[in-house]
Amino acid sequence: MIRKLVAQYFQLVDPSDLALPDGPVLVRPDVQTALYERMFAETVFPLPPANYRARVLKLILARIEASIRDPEEDEILDDLMSSWSTLVATPKTPALEQAQQLELVKYTAPAQPDTTDSSIPERTVITSESRGLIYGSGTTGFRTWEAALHLGSFLATKMGESLIRGKRVIELGAGTGFLSLLCARHLGAHTVVATDRETTLIENMDRCASHNQIGIAAELPFSPAVWEWGTPLDVKGGDAVSEWNQFDVALGADLIYDADLVPLLLSTVQDLFDNYGLQHFIISATVRNEDTFGTFLSVCESHAFTVEQVPFESVPSESQTGFFHSTSTPIRTYRILPPS
Repeated sequence: MIRKLVAQYFQLVDPSDLALPDGPVLVRPDVQTALYERMFAETVFPLPPANYRARVLKLILARIEASIRDPEEDEILDDLMSSWSTLVATPKTPALEQAQQLELVKYTAPAQPDTTDSSIPERTVITSESRGLIYGSGTTGFRTWEAALHLGSFLATKMGESLIRGKRVIELGAGTGFLSLLCARHLGAHTVVATDRETTLIENMDRCASHNQIGIAAELPFSPAVWEWGTPLDVKGGDAVSEWNQFDVALGADLIYDADLVPLLLSTVQDLFDNYGLQHFIISATVRNEDTFGTFLSVCESHAFTVEQVPFESVPSESQTGFFHSTSTPIRTYRILPPS
């Protein structure tokens, strides 16, 4: 009943967009207990920022209060009121400062449409990110963008998972590492290498590995690596033919927002095809500028790549059950294959 609300809450979806149950449902003691235990108890991990928790709980309490018909029978759970009192007494972090802090965000994969067994564990990915943090270098990698959530939604389907299971995966411009963490934790990849040019992003992904119970120590092979496109790739100092430097699948999300970067990106993909065993590259991108997409397709043609558009569309925002993201701007996904 509250699964979608809980999933949105841990993804830090704006409170105005949360799928709050109707008042008569929230008045029920069992529902209030579930809300407290799953969203506001101090034992919950990861707890969202206090400012966000306060905003969400305020909405819930207001809806409960408006729905109370018999004060003798209907009441607000003491644990919820205690949480509210604690949050009200907590010093508020200024909005600008809050926007610059890294917070743990938990994403829940969309429910499988053909799965009705509620005992199946939810597939979650925990990242460390900020909606407002941009380093002096100009990186926007500390945020998981819509194209990554769209591609994650596709990979979480049976068709998408079949492209990853048992494969050696590399992600380009991984940012928060959302897609790589998903592949390593839930999609059965043989190895996953998450690459980005920014050392701070690589360090951040490395810290997140333990939150997702992956990494070499957990026997779910995941390795973040700094990679400047146009330079040789060296993962773990291994030789060029080791399993950490050979790949079956490359992933990328929102990498073609700048037409000037497209030739370097596709030269890098060509390098992966020629020297690292790559079989195909799956890229998802938000269509912000048709000219940039035209450049992308034109450069693919100059490399004689085979380009296939993946026939996958995210469901409308209001119908999503996980990996929540806006669909107001079109997002396209392509599968790029080497010259035949």
